[in-house]
Amino acid sequence: MPLFPSRWCLSCRVTGRFGRALLALVAGGLAACWLAAGPPVLAQTGSAPASGWLGQQGEALVLVDTSGVQTLEQVQQRFARGEATPASAERIMPAGGAVALWYQLALPAVSEPTPMVLALLHPGMNHVDLYRPAADGGWRALRSGDSIPVSQWPLPYLHPAFELVQQPGAARPSYLRVQHSHPISVRWTVSSARDFQASSKRWHFLLGAYAGLVALVLVICTVNAYFWRDSIHFYYAVYVLVMALGQLSLMGLAGEYFWPDNPWWNDVASNVLPVTGAALGHLFMRELVRGRGTRWATRLMLAMGGAGAVLALCFLLVGRNPFFAISGLYYLASFAIYLGVALWYAWRIPSVGLWVLAGVLAILAGAVFPVLRNMQLVPVSFLTQYGAQLGVAVEIPLLLVALYLRNRERRDNRARIDTMARIDPLTGAVNHRVMLKRLQQLLIAQLREPASGAVLRVRIGNIQAIRDEYGLQVAQMALVHAGACITRVAREGDTVARHRDGDFVLILKGRVTRDQLSEMGQRLIARGLAPSELLPPGAVLQLKVAIAAAPFQAAGVVLLLQALEAAVTEMAARPGKALRFVA
Repeated sequence: MPLFPSRWCLSCRVTGRFGRALLALVAGGLAACWLAAGPPVLAQTGSAPASGWLGQQGEALVLVDTSGVQTLEQVQQRFARGEATPASAERIMPAGGAVALWYQLALPAVSEPTPMVLALLHPGMNHVDLYRPAADGGWRALRSGDSIPVSQWPLPYLHPAFELVQQPGAARPSYLRVQHSHPISVRWTVSSARDFQASSKRWHFLLGAYAGLVALVLVICTVNAYFWRDSIHFYYAVYVLVMALGQLSLMGLAGEYFWPDNPWWNDVASNVLPVTGAALGHLFMRELVRGRGTRWATRLMLAMGGAGAVLALCFLLVGRNPFFAISGLYYLASFAIYLGVALWYAWRIPSVGLWVLAGVLAILAGAVFPVLRNMQLVPVSFLTQYGAQLGVAVEIPLLLVALYLRNRERRDNRARIDTMARIDPLTGAVNHRVMLKRLQQLLIAQLREPASGAVLRVRIGNIQAIRDEYGLQVAQMALVHAGACITRVAREGDTVARHRDGDFVLILKGRVTRDQLSEMGQRLIARGLAPSELLPPGAVLQLKVAIAAAPFQAAGVVLLLQALEAAVTEMAARPGKALRFVA
């Protein structure tokens, strides 16, 4: 079955509001849901009972062949002697090793030849053989399961399935032989071909939507990793990719589309990928909590990630036995550690940690059921079949929101740090370092336009008197008020700076006349003398303003500032003088 890639647009920016980002995430995931083209093409439907998504569970008898070598004739004799017991989908059968499970199936009676589909709802079964009565009185054998490539199955699908035509009045039963590497609950269903078509469409639609959501998350993580220069997005992208491939492998979509000709990998991927995803989850959590002052958490996460990697290698190099049983204990230990670290992180940083905790709880709530089923502690159910997939589908957007909030917090912190490096914290004017840079740029511009620009140096002449009379706090408010006065007379594009000795410097760009500078200085002095809510009643600012207009006579920033300083110092010593031009 071919795959048709869909077209979709990434309209969500990580710097947008949370609501728009989450809405775009959901919309993008649904828009990309057409990963899979459609179901297998089957014959037209005759009359058969209607069935739902999973078909109808039929009646059957089951017996166990512990040797695994008995033939169909030998098994028929055992059924005839009454050795079989009624089959149950909830019963965990003692599979493993060479043991073979034989089912004698009772297919629905029909009034006319009817196409049907017999399906086993377990993508990872090793050997599945269906024996159907042939017209010549013999038996027709069909083989499926992970022992052969999915492309060679009688009906390539998410899990073993067989297309058959049930004849009216059929007297002989059909037989199903199942072999698996560990104890398993076997559920077989029968449905009409039409119902199977409809069910297949729905399953492929949902799995395609899931794959589309994963693809969207990978794109977002790639963009974030590039623009934010934060490795945690890389960890999350790899984690999501491996977890998604693991879930698609467990659901059978990966075997149907991604590796249909590789039976060995199709068999081991359902074990290797989930345990690798769990190991990567530990590394992602380690990266998330690293730098929070707790080495125990990072070391524990690193140890669990290493243990998961070793377990995945054992699955690859040795096989399932005996590591399949060990994997259940590893998952349970991982669940406990995930939850503990997530609770601690939520306590330390609630704004981000609560989203992380919600994502961890989602995947734990879903994944615990299949783990307990694999450990033979609970019977097969909807949650044991699909709980992990639902948990991962909920976890992915929750953790993405957590990373978005973490990025926003880091961005705000960087902005504050950058602001503190450029801005005087008391007055809001740019600091001394930025002032020197802007003055240097102004002097360089003089080489192109000699008559462009001006510099004003402003000092509060009575700052010491205010300090002595009202105290330090009022003196600091006087500085804030002076900075506000200068900002109000400054034009767009001008720079209000504070010299390290406490004076203010106003740097003007562009052409400005002497009369304009004089008017600006007088307005500034008048604003300082006006009453202010920031100062006590009767307290005013006596501002001294020294002005240097282009072309500047001083050669260099230091000499220019020294000339302006000398002018304001002289005016501060002469109470009647408040404005002066420097040659």
